[in-house]
Formats: sequence, structure tokens, C-alpha cells
Amino acid sequence: MSLGDAWRGLRGSGDRELREAVAALTAAVRDLTAAQRKQAEQLKRLRDDQHEIDARWRHAIENWQRTSDEARQKTQRDALKASEATERRWQRTIDGVRDADKTERKWRVIFARQLDAVLRHLTLARMPLPAPFDLTARRFRIRSQNEEDGMLLALLERAGISNARFVEIGSGRSGGNAALLAGECGWAGLMIDLDGAAMDSLRRRFAHNPRVQGVVAAVTPRNVDDLLRDHGFAGDLDLLSIDIDSYDYWVLQALTAASPRVLMLEYNAAFGPERAVTIPDRQPLEGAPKAYRGASLAALDALARSKGYRLVACEPSGVNAFFLRHDVAPEIQAVPVAQAFRPALSRLELAESESAAEPALVPGDASFPLIDVP
Repeated sequence: MSLGDAWRGLRGSGDRELREAVAALTAAVRDLTAAQRKQAEQLKRLRDDQHEIDARWRHAIENWQRTSDEARQKTQRDALKASEATERRWQRTIDGVRDADKTERKWRVIFARQLDAVLRHLTLARMPLPAPFDLTARRFRIRSQNEEDGMLLALLERAGISNARFVEIGSGRSGGNAALLAGECGWAGLMIDLDGAAMDSLRRRFAHNPRVQGVVAAVTPRNVDDLLRDHGFAGDLDLLSIDIDSYDYWVLQALTAASPRVLMLEYNAAFGPERAVTIPDRQPLEGAPKAYRGASLAALDALARSKGYRLVACEPSGVNAFFLRHDVAPEIQAVPVAQAFRPALSRLELAESESAAEPALVPGDASFPLIDVP
């Protein structure tokens, strides 16, 4: 029954009919309320379902976007890694080619110098040569850095050998200037270097000669005498070589425990032939220019003369200078610094050239001072 029918029945009937009409109206309202509630619940379920569907879609889209971003980032990372790996492979290849070329050039130079040494021996051995050419003409390389081996043997041949003992300060892994005496001549010697790995290599290299001692130490003016005394190399020596690329001047100045007959000193050709300069003792060297090291030839010559030695020659590569004690082989003449000095040459250069020589180092930076020595 509709509300309109109930209203019409209410107007034309009695109490019974009125109650029936009210009951019918109440039932109709209840039915309407239930229908509205049901409809509201259905609408809520529809909204919830739609929210769930929307959430699933959002989640799916977010997952897709995240997966897409991750895939794109992974693709980019993989592409970057592949590019970096390719670049590293090419760089290793290029470095390998450069190293091989450098090694080949180095050995070509060594072979050419060895051939030159043979030709000098064949053509100049019997010629009278003035100092220092009589020594430089005898140069050759067996174990030395450049061609110091031949000049050292020529000096020892003329100066004689007293006890076949040497000290090499700054031996590196090769044995430095004394390597030939240790490896080929069986001399007794003390080799000192601050690099432990280099010393391990050196000990293996000279393991066949039990008379060679290898010591890991940073040599300074304050410990040089103790190091020589503690290892039994005080007193007379046939050779002392100093090559520590730093405080060489000050170490030599402080050394009193030994008296070598032949003295080999590395000089810094970048300081030029005229200036008597050295880096200061205890000068920090971290971050210093490559040319900021050691002492000039003039400074070392002045110090050596004050200790009773005379300069007799420099190896033509411009690295090492040779000195004799004044009482040894007096017939070998002293040579002035200006005549003996050689500019430093690249190991890959066969002949002296302006491009091969290191430029003179001009002080001016307070961080890297030089000391003028008397």
C-alpha cells in the first residue's frame, strides 16, 4: 500500500481502520528506511569496491613506474659500468702499449750504449786521454743505473783494492752503484734503504753472496755513523755510495765512522754547475717538486774537499759524481766542477740535448728553500 492509499483510508474509516492505516504507514516507512539503508550499504560497498579498485590501480601504476624507473636506472648503471669497463680496458691497452714502447726504447738505448762501450774499448783503450776523459771512456753498464759500472771498475783498477768492502746508502731494490761488486765480484757490503719491499727484493737478488747485508733504515745525519758501526762497516772501505734523493749533503757531512777510498755521490743537476746549494736538513719533502732534492755538484765538491777527497769525474748521464781520497792514486788528477759537470739526461736519450737536460731550479718559493754552502 502506498502512502496516498493509507491517507485516503484514514479519512474514511473508524479507529480500527485508523490503526490499520497507521500500521500500514509505519510498515511503509520501515520498508522505506530498510530500502534506504540497504541502498546506502550497497552504495558504501560500491564506493569501497571502487576505492579498492582505485588503490589496486594506483598500486599497479606505482609498481609499474617503480619497476620502469628501476629498469631504466639499472639499464643506465649497466651502460655506465660497461662504458667504464670498456674505458678501463682501452686504458690498460694504451698503457700497455706505452709501457711496451717505453721498455723497448729503454732497451734500445741500453743496447746502443753497450755497443758504444764495445766500440770505445776497441778504439780508445790504447789512446792517451786527458782527465776526465780517461775515465768516462771506460764507462759501461752491467748492473748500474747508467754506465757507472765501467767507470767504477776503471777507478778501482788504477786505485787498487784494499779490503773489498763497500757501503751503499740508498740501495733501492737493484743494489745501486755497488750492485756489480756485490753480485759479480763477491765483495762484502752493507746496503741500506728505507723501503722494506725493495730490501726484500734486494736480499733475494744477492742471496748468492752471504757477505752482503741488507738493512731497512731511514739514514739521517744523526744515525749514519751508528748504522755503519752497528753492522761492522766502520773504518776503511773501498767504496761508499750515497744516493738518498734528499739529505745527501748532510749525511756526508755528519759521517765520520768510515773512510772510503772511492766516494760516489748523486748530485742534482737541476741546481746547475755553479751554485753550491743543498736542501735544508730535516726539510719536509712531501709535495715538493721533483727537482727539489739533494745538493748541487759544487756543494758536494766543496764538502768532499773539506773531508780530504777530490772530484775526478761525473758519469755522462748527469747523475753520479766520482771522488777519490787524496792519498789514493795521486796520478788521477782532480777535475774542476765546471769541467766535470754533466746535465741530467733522460734514460731514453742517446746523446746530450737541451730537451733531455733538466732545467736549473731557481729558488724563490719560501716553502722550498735552498741553503748556500761554503
